[in-house]
Amino acid sequence: MIDGLRREFPQAFAAASRIPNPRFARASPMWAVLAAFGAGFFVSAVVTIVFSLLFRSTTRDTPLPAPSEIARLAGTAAPLAVGWIVGGRSAVAGYLVIVVLERLLGLPTQLRVCSGVGSGFAACSVSTYAIALWPQVVGAAVAFALVRWLRAGPGNRNPTLEAAGAFAVVQGVGGSMLNAVLGPATVGETTWPLMILLVAILAGIAMGYTILRRATRQWRTMGIVAFVLVAGFAILSLPTFVSQVLETRGTNLIGPFDLLAYFSTFFALAAAALVLYIAAARKVTATQGA
Repeated sequence: MIDGLRREFPQAFAAASRIPNPRFARASPMWAVLAAFGAGFFVSAVVTIVFSLLFRSTTRDTPLPAPSEIARLAGTAAPLAVGWIVGGRSAVAGYLVIVVLERLLGLPTQLRVCSGVGSGFAACSVSTYAIALWPQVVGAAVAFALVRWLRAGPGNRNPTLEAAGAFAVVQGVGGSMLNAVLGPATVGETTWPLMILLVAILAGIAMGYTILRRATRQWRTMGIVAFVLVAGFAILSLPTFVSQVLETRGTNLIGPFDLLAYFSTFFALAAAALVLYIAAARKVTATQGA
């Protein structure tokens, strides 16, 4: 099949062959796992933004996967492939353990919802749940092809991927733990928004400390992660938030704590920046004292 496509579209394959192979440095298992999650973070964000913008300008006469499904597919393939290149089997195993943990922590909330709406609800059937996993299954298959394209490069660290991965792991596991402990959020409560804000700040602190340990150009590394986070918020989340505010104007459905939680991304970035600033200030003080 590939040979047939190559004969039909020789120029496309020639152009693809000129694309440089992405290179990633090999690292110890812990950092390799974070690099895998960082790859998933960047790929998922970019794919979601691009396909969300494309789908806004196209008609949906033909059935197409949703941007979130395409993002899950790409966000599964990239971490598995990068994890294999950076850390081998141990990194892939560590990545899968954390992903499975997040899934398990999310089950209590799903069971509460299904018990509340009844077993006849379509989303609560085992078959529907299994079918919804198709992006992950296809993504795992795509990862095999990506592994052949990626290359191991020099060095022993991937600071940008590792910083984004630290943020993604804390955010993902922390959010899943909140789902397991607190259950579904209700309108007007303060616990959920404050906990979301706390998890975001912890994720930002984890990103900041990872940058301190692994990056030589620390503010540049943080700027790359921050750009992707802010771009995703501005393009995907902010329009939804504005429409909700307009619809609920004059009501108390959106309170001050909900606003804090909604803009938790910026609190996370502020926490990371504070970690870098404190480290830089201490270095300057130590230099002056010497």
